[in-house]
Amino acid sequence: MILHSCAYAGTGNVLKVQHFLGQCGQHLVKGESFQGPAVLGIAMVAMSEELGIEMTIRSLEHLLQYGDQNIRRAVPLALGLLCISNPKVNVMDTLSRLS
Repeated sequence: MILHSCAYAGTGNVLKVQHFLGQCGQHLVKGESFQGPAVLGIAMVAMSEELGIEMTIRSLEHLLQYGDQNIRRAVPLALGLLCISNPKVNVMDTLSRLS
């Protein structure tokens, strides 16, 4: 999961984002922990385009509402990774609410 995230970082590949979202939708078997890296992979793949960033922020907000505990723990890190050089007010509000 991490290798695919790093390989496709900044490409904006929608198929990889969908693959990572599919991984987040699966239920974990005891001892597995691939959903956190999948959330970070979504942010890494989509961080190059402005439209991709907006769509990813919306997807991460849905994951924050409906995701498991492992997913919710990785969402603030993914939001910070998306807006690291271009801060957005709604992301800042979400991060301050989660802290």
